[in-house]
Amino acid sequence: RVGPQSAGADPGPACYGRGGTQPTVTDANLLLGRVPGRLAGGVELDRSAAERALGGIDPAAVVEVVNAEMLRALRVVSVERGHDPADFALVAFGGAGPLHACQLAAELGMRTVLVPEIAGVLSALGLVAADERRDSVRSYLLPLAQAGELPAEGEAELRYAGQSFELSVPLQHDLAEAFHRAHEAQYGFAERDREIELVAVRTAEVRGGPVFELPAAAPTGVTGPVVLELPGATCWIPPGWVGVRDGRMLRLTRS
Repeated sequence: RVGPQSAGADPGPACYGRGGTQPTVTDANLLLGRVPGRLAGGVELDRSAAERALGGIDPAAVVEVVNAEMLRALRVVSVERGHDPADFALVAFGGAGPLHACQLAAELGMRTVLVPEIAGVLSALGLVAADERRDSVRSYLLPLAQAGELPAEGEAELRYAGQSFELSVPLQHDLAEAFHRAHEAQYGFAERDREIELVAVRTAEVRGGPVFELPAAAPTGVTGPVVLELPGATCWIPPGWVGVRDGRMLRLTRS
């Protein structure tokens, strides 16, 4: 089996030469020729250390086992939810995701894999560039008729007098009628003669995140089998797959 423990970055896989002795998927990929012997930044990988760590274990078998684990997870979010994977493209990110994506896609009957040019730091970039949202909540706890002027946008937490639960209703001109309709849709009835209580009002302010211009890194066209080095990631394109640059993505297609 593979995992759930991880070698992490320190000491990392045996091939990093930092004292790691346990066999890892990275060691297996190195021995299969799917990871270059020299990484970006001048990091030299130790093939002999990887061989010692695997101790005679077939590196292809290691990759098959980890692929089986990932396939199980992919089926949970696709097949088991009634979706045919063949109707979708597989997006591969992380430093090692593109190493396995084409094989996983083929097993699922998928014909397209999308690899962001900055696959290795995609999650981090998404966090840094995300819009900034600030939420505020003001409590009222009084009859809606006495609330006075409310913000033009946001949501009101409303309930009938005496209830212990609320419904969220977008702020609008006829808020009372909107609440009656929402209550009827949720619970099957509305009491238009009953007093409505305003519990709270929620508003949000969204500011656009920073925009980054990144240099193009993916090649314009490539045919497998080939190993591609991307910023912070390595991509293995098996035989029968072709890749073209599509905007900020590397689009891999099974021929």
